[in-house]
Amino acid sequence: MCRRVTLDSLVQSEPSKVTMVLYWNTIPPLPSLEIFGHPVPRIFDYKYLGLHLDPKLSFNVHINNAIQKATIASTQLSSLVARWSTLPIKHKILLYKATIRLVLMYGSQVWGSTSLMNIKKLQVFQNKQLMHIVNASWYVRRKVIHDDLKIEPISEFIKKTSTRFFNKIPQIRNELLQTPVYDPALPSSRKRPRTAMDAVFVNFP
Repeated sequence: MCRRVTLDSLVQSEPSKVTMVLYWNTIPPLPSLEIFGHPVPRIFDYKYLGLHLDPKLSFNVHINNAIQKATIASTQLSSLVARWSTLPIKHKILLYKATIRLVLMYGSQVWGSTSLMNIKKLQVFQNKQLMHIVNASWYVRRKVIHDDLKIEPISEFIKKTSTRFFNKIPQIRNELLQTPVYDPALPSSRKRPRTAMDAVFVNFP
């Protein structure tokens, strides 16, 4: 026997499990919110589909978590991608792209408009990984390593994946994906993920 469960019935049966997160730059003082007599606590980090969403959409928490997860993945593969590993470099790079970078850059089409400080954190992590893979000395320029291995910098990787992703959206028949229209001249578009496609990085981190 099946029973139809609606959102209202779920909230009414488990009001203590309801929380709220407000996405705003400056949130004014708000009165306390209650549902069926239970106060609704405010949270500052919400995880949805593997992405940590904070009230200002800075993605600071998500970037830090992604680096931690990628570090764990790198540690688990240390016997294969470490400096002393005898595995050919091309196979090490394949492992890095297929596992470590995959964990690190998950959802980059969404958080690609994050701050330059977060981009630099990700780039520093990738620099260390590539140095370990090729067993490079400290004085070797990071750009030389990237060029030799044909690995894009983090900023270029974000732009490439974002461009490929957003170019496919017009082909999807879903009105919610088409609105609101993206206009980079509008201040409200500054935080939208599409801004990663227009970012310009002058210096290599």
